[in-house]
Amino acid sequence: MNWTRISSILIVGFTAFGAIYGGLSMVFKPSGSLLSLSTGLLDGSPFVDYLIPGIFLFIFVGLFHLAALIYLLKKLPRTKEVMFAAAAVLAVWMVVQILIIGYVFILQIIFLVVAVVEMFLAVQLKKQQQ
Repeated sequence: MNWTRISSILIVGFTAFGAIYGGLSMVFKPSGSLLSLSTGLLDGSPFVDYLIPGIFLFIFVGLFHLAALIYLLKKLPRTKEVMFAAAAVLAVWMVVQILIIGYVFILQIIFLVVAVVEMFLAVQLKKQQQ
């Protein structure tokens, strides 16, 4: 296994776990209390609580990254494309979040950087395949 593949597995796995945990936390406690979030952050947004954002985070970021992780571990065809797409969804999620609630947490920037790193790794994996 090379460093690109190992790094990809670690970062995609970390993102999948974090998004699944965060999404389910918001679904089970839409008040945001499990994550120490205030619904006041949602003022001016289309959401009154974290239920809908939690569902989106769980499905579109968490499960998509879990699928990318499975693709990576099993070395399935289209792994790089699935990984790149999952990273793009994460990037869009973070940008939309910042646009809706503003910059609030350092994690917003960290996960935006993580998305860019995932895209870079997916491109590197694709280059190594050729």
